[in-house]
Amino acid sequence: MKRSSHRKKEYVLPLFLLMMGLGIWSCKQEFEKTIPATEANDSVNVVFGKPKVLYLIVDGTRGASVQQAQTTHISSLLNNAIYSWFGVSDEEATENGTNWASMITGVGREKHGVINNDFSQNNFETFPTVFQRVADASNGYSSKVFTSSSIFEQYLVEGAVSERLADDAAVKAAVLKSVQEDTTTLIVGQFSAIDKAGAQDGYDISVAAYRDAILQFDETVGEIMAALENRPTYKEENWLVIIASNKGGAFEIPDEENDNTIFSNPNANTFLVYYTPKYRSRFIAKPYLGSRYQGSFVRFQGNLHGELTGENNDVYNLGGPTEAFTIELKVKKNIGPDNNYKFYYPSLLGKRPEWSSGWPSVGWVVFLEDNFWMFNARGTSGAEQVRGGTLGDATWNSIAVVGVIRDNKRFVRTFTNGRFNNERDITGWGNLNNAALLKLGYINGNGHREPDAYISDVRIWKAALPDDVISQYACGTGIDEQHPYYDYLAGYWPVVGSEGEMIMDEGPLGSHLALKDGTPSWDNLNEFLCAPSASDLGSLVPRNQDIPAQIISWLKIPRQENWQLDGRVWLDQ
Repeated sequence: MKRSSHRKKEYVLPLFLLMMGLGIWSCKQEFEKTIPATEANDSVNVVFGKPKVLYLIVDGTRGASVQQAQTTHISSLLNNAIYSWFGVSDEEATENGTNWASMITGVGREKHGVINNDFSQNNFETFPTVFQRVADASNGYSSKVFTSSSIFEQYLVEGAVSERLADDAAVKAAVLKSVQEDTTTLIVGQFSAIDKAGAQDGYDISVAAYRDAILQFDETVGEIMAALENRPTYKEENWLVIIASNKGGAFEIPDEENDNTIFSNPNANTFLVYYTPKYRSRFIAKPYLGSRYQGSFVRFQGNLHGELTGENNDVYNLGGPTEAFTIELKVKKNIGPDNNYKFYYPSLLGKRPEWSSGWPSVGWVVFLEDNFWMFNARGTSGAEQVRGGTLGDATWNSIAVVGVIRDNKRFVRTFTNGRFNNERDITGWGNLNNAALLKLGYINGNGHREPDAYISDVRIWKAALPDDVISQYACGTGIDEQHPYYDYLAGYWPVVGSEGEMIMDEGPLGSHLALKDGTPSWDNLNEFLCAPSASDLGSLVPRNQDIPAQIISWLKIPRQENWQLDGRVWLDQ
């Protein structure tokens, strides 16, 4: 920030005002040292050293394999590093481009628009490279990039001086020269040999070629760190060293290690090291994934559904604008027809004559859409739907729909794994009552696909359970008389513990469900319940899009809200 000059004026001030002015000036100086303006502040550099970054991107390197590789030089950094072997990359990416773009722009695929190695729909004008952010900071900052990839050099170096080289050996030589001689602020080296070894022989430490490639890269790290620390100006500078993999690679992990979360996807497993001598060691471990939900469960696939057999069908109507209710269930999705975990409109639970495009019949349904879930209803005077949350793939998720009366209006509130999602005023929908049977699983109709999921722990209440009760019981299983709203329980179908062609109701009415239109498959499962979704992991483990945010923070560049960065800054405490 440029300092403005003012004509000196003379005032006769009381001594205490003069001292107050000196105190304010002193505080202002301290504040400027803590949060510098956008231009270089010499006093900050003197106190802390000129901030600089060395950023080594290593492709196709599984965090689990680096952890087991017994590296010499990477391991030597960890006493002064923030690090993790459990970082995650874009789970849907099959090529390097998507993850490179996230590592360079600080945003995910949904924003930067790079799909695998297809950059044709990139949105770099709105979400530019970190090199452009650094260049625009007006601090005299600059960046250099050394890569052996034509794609990287073509699309991901805007704002930097770049050089495309033949292979990792040439990249190493260029980085060594740069850290020895250059005044550059941000130096980047992109290495691909480990990825090539994995693609040829397998991405695991048990594969000799892959292990050797990791250890060779470790030697490269050792040479580069030695050169960096021997810079003539090193003690006058404040270096952050980042070593990070863009993705892992395909490998069949043992069944006993597979928890059916993103952490069991070898292709998405990365590692990251933030090193500086000033850091205390902080290891970011694999987060708690929830409790295990075990037992024998029926697989709701195709037209298979559970249909009410008793005389209490009307109890499961949701009534009109003055009636409260709560619906809870657990669901575990299987791989769907598109070879992923995305589904389009199959029902999970509902009570309506049909579930079809245009929502023609009065009633309600909980269904899957894309990677989330929805509650849909039509009443006597209106129809709409309320979105739930994103569901974790191949693990148990808890779903809740609450109809609450507030200020003489009825609202629907949705919750996933105990967390509130959305709310909508449904007073105008009218009465939702109908004569259709309550069904678990498939509901007849058109315009939707068939489910393929396990459904269990289904509860219907004739009351609006408060948010704290939903949260308390969402990730547990089983209901007994100790539950604070037990007197309002209308139906409880654990599913686990039933067998054959009947799902037993353990609630007060005994409204059992008969399995129809398919042969039930009862499967023994032992999966996590309420495991964090991929969208939640940003606050739990490092992601590729975190790195530009860390660089910007280290270089003391004020982060702007309109940049819409997805990444977070990790601290050593």
